[in-house]
Amino acid sequence: MAEVLSAYNRDAGMEAVTAGQIDASYANLVNSDPATDIALIEDAAGTVVGYARVQWDEMEDGSREFIVFNPIHPAHLTEALHRAAVAAEEAHLRAIAAGFSPATLRSYAPHPGPGLAATGPSAWLEAVGYRAVRFGAGLVRPHLDDIPDQPLPDGVEVRSVAEDQIRTIWDAHQEAFRGEFGFVEPVEEEFNKFRDNPLRDESLWKIAWAGDVVVGQVKSYINHDENARVGTLRGYTEEISTHRDWRNQGIAAALLAASLRELRDRGMTEAALGADTENPGGAFHLYQRLGFEIRSYEAVYTKPM
Repeated sequence: MAEVLSAYNRDAGMEAVTAGQIDASYANLVNSDPATDIALIEDAAGTVVGYARVQWDEMEDGSREFIVFNPIHPAHLTEALHRAAVAAEEAHLRAIAAGFSPATLRSYAPHPGPGLAATGPSAWLEAVGYRAVRFGAGLVRPHLDDIPDQPLPDGVEVRSVAEDQIRTIWDAHQEAFRGEFGFVEPVEEEFNKFRDNPLRDESLWKIAWAGDVVVGQVKSYINHDENARVGTLRGYTEEISTHRDWRNQGIAAALLAASLRELRDRGMTEAALGADTENPGGAFHLYQRLGFEIRSYEAVYTKPM
């Protein structure tokens, strides 16, 4: 499954994953039962070439979104197979959602970008009634030269991370996104998945504090397996957030610049991140000002149940 998802992601310009990451994720699934809600797709020789996994999220307004997710290896990806997987997932989810209203189907697909015509899986989703409602972007800073000096505001400092602070830092990140697009109330399983992620490396994190309050964070990591496979020296500057009361004071820019320098000092030559193109805090444009370039888009699709 990790090989399939990694191949699918690489073809779409996204990050590869490890079997360890899938282990951590599937040990902490929420509203998804591995015994009934996951199906492997095999070829005639019994080789796994894709899989389908469904789950549902309860949104802040009390509605539920039922998620269709079906990565298929690019060597086997066809419209017929994709449509068959989507149809099977929808039928399964309708049984789960029976009697619940309002309910919406949600899916994701690589996309050429806002304002452009859909192709491949995104076009196939649109053909069966899905509509793109949001775009995420994959960005890469192709070098780690000319990193700007971005100072933190007075009263804010970066501190090394202690093990007993990890939950506080995670909670602060969740709270920073409350009320924004797609926010789902966090549950313990989500923290466990984050805690058990084998790529977690708090020695790379840049966490800003004002007294005993986390006011900003960038939780970087390095996927060494991916770097070895594709011949890159890339680090990821992800899970970027700023406390609502401390926004527009340059904290995110300062932490991101410090993260880039840290990755450079660890021997990396480029950095990447994913971003919501409509982030209300203007983060998407900040990343571009700091030298990140758009390399790919992914559309969030919805369809009435």
